[in-house]
Amino acid sequence: MWSPARSVVRTLVRTAARTAGRTVAVPAFVLAAALAGGDLVGIRLDGVPAARAATFRFGEIGITVPDGFTVERAAAAPLVERPVSLAFDDEGRLHVSESSGSNATLVEQAADPRHRILRLEDTDGDGVFDRRTVFADGLEMLQGTLWYRGSLYVASGPRIVRLTDTDGDGTADDRTVWFDGKTLTGCGNDVHGPALGRDGWFYWCKGAFAEQTHDLPGRPGWKTRASHVFRARPDRPVREIEPVLTGGMDNPVDVAFAASGERFLAATFLEHPAGGKRDGVIHAVYGGVYGKEHGVLDGHPRTGDLLPPLVQLGPAAACGLHVHSGHGLGADVANDLFACSFNLRAVSRHRLRASGGSFATVDEPFLTADAADFHPTDVIEDADGSLLVVDTGGWYKLCCPTSQLEKPAVLGGIYRVRRDAGQAGQG
Repeated sequence: MWSPARSVVRTLVRTAARTAGRTVAVPAFVLAAALAGGDLVGIRLDGVPAARAATFRFGEIGITVPDGFTVERAAAAPLVERPVSLAFDDEGRLHVSESSGSNATLVEQAADPRHRILRLEDTDGDGVFDRRTVFADGLEMLQGTLWYRGSLYVASGPRIVRLTDTDGDGTADDRTVWFDGKTLTGCGNDVHGPALGRDGWFYWCKGAFAEQTHDLPGRPGWKTRASHVFRARPDRPVREIEPVLTGGMDNPVDVAFAASGERFLAATFLEHPAGGKRDGVIHAVYGGVYGKEHGVLDGHPRTGDLLPPLVQLGPAAACGLHVHSGHGLGADVANDLFACSFNLRAVSRHRLRASGGSFATVDEPFLTADAADFHPTDVIEDADGSLLVVDTGGWYKLCCPTSQLEKPAVLGGIYRVRRDAGQAGQG
């Protein structure tokens, strides 16, 4: 059956065949549409057709992945309702940040915080979580989770808070502010993270363009309105921080690390919206300046033009990002980026290839859902190499130009993607 998306994909395949050796800019939304309604997952940007697709249904939600992969639902209501981000602890228990479903301003929410952290367990080892504990509640809007040395670190409001269960009852009884950005804007872009770098430092993101004041090594009282990725050592109180990169993007969201230590960042509004461009992934070179031209960059040193995105995703609302180890999914997946696109109902795969001092990518759709209220926000790797993908559901509308209706009753879930037995290692 003919469909516009499939027709566009075929045209792009023919175009790619005529332009061997050059990059063909295939908008991500075209690939997502083809994945949802076509007989191919899509095309790779080198012009090679990607693998045929397999679709798995969960009620009204159909999730499509390449042949050779399977999808199962790892958690859903009533175990979880509106999950946002994930982190495993040392015992394999999954910590889930969960939204209250509120779209009130963050100042209003701060007066009556209702977000929470759930701890999920898979007691019988079948890959489906079956036990829940409320690890912490009464939190401000949650924008990231990281387990580190016996504690869970969460981005909550303008702060990164350390949550610790000191008596082993499954509930965090100690709450300590590890970092305070001290700005709270309407959209919740002030802080995302943290992430643990290969160097053992914590990395986190500042967005929203509110002015913050921090002490840098040798520069006390440094002020900035720009977006940044910051870092600091986790083994001491945060007195000084380092800006890893600077940008004019609105919302830097998630930092991921290759085995070599190279940093990658998913962010929105890396470019002024035009020609299908907006959000994407950057190779976060230390000291680099990225994003669109913006007055917040005034006074920040740079040696030339703004550095370009590594991957252009269009109006995707890029969010969760993960670099896979290759374990369990196959050696062909090692060091590949997986990026969540909230608006596109999709997780894309980006194969890194060395190119000069940076990288080029071969970009492919990986997972797409056909339900309008399926919104992936995070993707992480389990101990067996399977990928867990968060669908936050239909609640979010706050400051989102494409979410016109808030639907807190449309609940989300967590899905697990595995490689079929015997398929690991196949590309």
